[in-house]
Amino acid sequence: MPDHRPYAIFSGRKSAAYVASAQTAEIVNLAIRLGRPLLVEGEAGCGKTRLASAIADELGLSAQLIVMTVKSTSQARDLLYRFDALRRLQDAQDPRNASARRVYPYIELEPLGYAIAQGRPSVVLIDEVDKADIDFPNDLLDVLDRFEFDIEDLPRTESRMCKEKRGFGRHVQAPRDGVKPIVIITSNREKQLPEPFLRRCLYAQLDFPTDEAILAEIVSKNLDARLDQVSDALIAAAVSRFCRIRERGRELSMQKLPATSELVDWIRVLHWQKRKPENVSPEQLTAADQAVLFKVRQDIERYRARTGEEAGQ
Repeated sequence: MPDHRPYAIFSGRKSAAYVASAQTAEIVNLAIRLGRPLLVEGEAGCGKTRLASAIADELGLSAQLIVMTVKSTSQARDLLYRFDALRRLQDAQDPRNASARRVYPYIELEPLGYAIAQGRPSVVLIDEVDKADIDFPNDLLDVLDRFEFDIEDLPRTESRMCKEKRGFGRHVQAPRDGVKPIVIITSNREKQLPEPFLRRCLYAQLDFPTDEAILAEIVSKNLDARLDQVSDALIAAAVSRFCRIRERGRELSMQKLPATSELVDWIRVLHWQKRKPENVSPEQLTAADQAVLFKVRQDIERYRARTGEEAGQ
């Protein structure tokens, strides 16, 4: 059975562009030690996708980060292997091409399948699993539980030959002394995930940071190094006003609350416009402010109406 021990402890604080809470870091380390996939949920822009990059960055596995973005048409086998039937058909038109007589030359391992077969430390991100059909997570159950799978398109009679020529046979599994990849799965809860799938995962809910010091640290890590130095005073003022904007947005039941990505972009804009900290106000957002912070027309209209009401009081 693949092991988990070669991985170092994830602190959540050593990545170049990400800050994870102590609670999130603890759950990540539990998932690694248990060899379980980690299912991550949270509002848009809270850092679900970037968590995998942060883990890879801190553990020295950036070159072994495998990212797979799930689509509505995705199937579980798309993460494991690919059979290029079209190329085989084309090759078969040439009677001199002997390769087309076999299937194995047209089989390629996909990122998750390759990570399992190699048994080396790696981080695998399966992004937005809820976009696919319900069969997708169901078909991944056994793969993520045992970290082995069968290449159904490869005839059994070609398994040994494929093993000799390609390094893998019909049944793919990690070496005995191999290491389980760290698997991070994100979901936006567009669809309810099946309970058997959920039982095999650990769960982390990423909430928007409420600590202004942590928000300022996140901003500082994510500002483009090529920018002129952004003053700490401007960052602190923007973070404070941003928290008030989010609070108002929550009171107004906004469809899309601004998150950390909007905050970082907003501070960039404030810096480019040479705005002074004392002139940053949630009551007087410019058109540029609104364009960066809000992404839904109804949210902008609600916010304008609220600030207009307050100004008239």
